[in-house]
Amino acid sequence: MVAFYPHFVSASCTRCGNCVEICPSYMATGEIKNSPMGRLELIRRGAAPEELFTSFSKCTMCKRCAYRCPLGLDVAEVTRIVRESLARIGYAQPYVQKVVGNFLKTGNNIGMTPKVVEMAIRVAVRRAEKEKGDAPRVFLHMDGAYREAVSGAEEAPRRKYALLFPSSSDIFEFDAALRGYIYVLHRLGFDVVISLKVPDTANYGYYLSTESMYKIAEMYLAEIRKVSPALVVFGECGHGWHVFVSIVAPKTSTPSFHIHQLTYRAYTRGVLRLEKVDVERPVVYMDPCNYSRGALPIVKEPRALLKAIVGDFAEVWIEPRDSICCLGGGGLIAPEMLNTAVKYWQKLRKRLSLGAKTVVRPCATCKAQLKRVFNAMGLDANVTGVIELVYKAVR
Repeated sequence: MVAFYPHFVSASCTRCGNCVEICPSYMATGEIKNSPMGRLELIRRGAAPEELFTSFSKCTMCKRCAYRCPLGLDVAEVTRIVRESLARIGYAQPYVQKVVGNFLKTGNNIGMTPKVVEMAIRVAVRRAEKEKGDAPRVFLHMDGAYREAVSGAEEAPRRKYALLFPSSSDIFEFDAALRGYIYVLHRLGFDVVISLKVPDTANYGYYLSTESMYKIAEMYLAEIRKVSPALVVFGECGHGWHVFVSIVAPKTSTPSFHIHQLTYRAYTRGVLRLEKVDVERPVVYMDPCNYSRGALPIVKEPRALLKAIVGDFAEVWIEPRDSICCLGGGGLIAPEMLNTAVKYWQKLRKRLSLGAKTVVRPCATCKAQLKRVFNAMGLDANVTGVIELVYKAVR
């Protein structure tokens, strides 16, 4: 049932155990079968689909194991292939399957209609104008036609324009991030276009199957072709960025940037001025997994921006590649996994001496996961991304 690559990796495993104690899934459950070494052992002994599903559905696909393995074995990639094989015979993780279905139908994880997305974006644009005293020009794209976001008038962008892919969480939960994307692009001289057909950064197909991953990737490419922007700007989403730079960006000639890359470049060149902002201290920065271990790391940029905005901040680990998963990746942000995530962070709280008042983790999934986990733990800590702070600081 399982493809060749997982068998090759499982046969290559030396059972040294380096991957066990550092695996988020093992840390959360304490079960060896929920570690990279344990998962490879299940493949080696030909475990039944039910047992494979139970174990591999708990993998966050954070890639931490690949950097601790002396052979560089990437069990996250094994998980992706095993999950695809399991899905073909009816063993798909329900939450992941639902999110993929939402995206393929509506272009966003939540399953909101274009009308609802449009209303939320209009509110964000009006609020940005009120807070900054400067009106960013935002246009909504749908089926080849443009509408000015606030007025609803059928009008095309006048200046050079950027196609922005925010996260659906940024639209409906972390709206300060959406305002940050829009306002930074406005200050850099761009009109902003948001596709009502694909207003999301995520690609949960990565967690389900190659076919669904590429279907979602093609949805991005179709919108890029229709809009023909000067550049594509990607919001704060870890796994979405990993997939985007792996299979979307190489297929388009349009320059593509993460919002951190674009903002950092503008700041270091003196094009964008950032002022210090007051935040509750201590401030802790945490790398999302796919920024520190993904296809195109985003490590230097968020730290430089954070330094400019808040000054000194603490780091949880010495090397970014050692960053610890929020336990929301791989679909583990599913509501039924909340208690497991709470147990995991309770253990980390003791190990990492978490006492931060402001936790900066610039990924939509991470923010959503940490917000609800910290709330369940009774921790008084504000969870934010980098771009929300940039929005407060940009002048």
